[in-house]
Amino acid sequence: MHLGGAAARLYWRSFGPALQPLPTATREGVALVAMTMNRERALIALDRNGALVGIAGLRGARGGILSPSAADFLATFGRYRGRLRHAASWLHRAGPETYDLILDGVAVRRHWRGRGVARALVAAAMEEARRLGHPALLVEVEARNLDALAAWQAMGFQSAGRQRLGWPWRARAHVLRKPLQG
Repeated sequence: MHLGGAAARLYWRSFGPALQPLPTATREGVALVAMTMNRERALIALDRNGALVGIAGLRGARGGILSPSAADFLATFGRYRGRLRHAASWLHRAGPETYDLILDGVAVRRHWRGRGVARALVAAAMEEARRLGHPALLVEVEARNLDALAAWQAMGFQSAGRQRLGWPWRARAHVLRKPLQG
């Protein structure tokens, strides 16, 4: 299995509706993610055989894990649908500027959940944040996702407020922050 394709599939399966608000076929969504994934802004977890088991995206001043251009939308969806989707992307609202490093989604393959993969990815993200000089790590969690909220809080993240991020019609989100020590 090609790692780039595996990463794109896992990321799309986990975050597809948050990435594309218009109905999107899995094939097209995965193609868009694969085409626009910035591997320098991704952390991955592999099993002993080198197969992907988890991925975490990072977002900072240099951008995030995904950075689709108009050409990427056109290549994925065709001339008319690509233009429409690119135009719709301008509705997406990012959070306010911050000096913190933002975790742009953490996804773990289903049968690997509960084995510490997400914690290992978060630990790696904290190390990357330290290396880059960020004071803290931020995550955004949909307010109604109580399981995820509890998991982040168990890892030491604390509330930094609530905002409506992403697509205007999406649910409110908790913004959680974990300061970095040392």
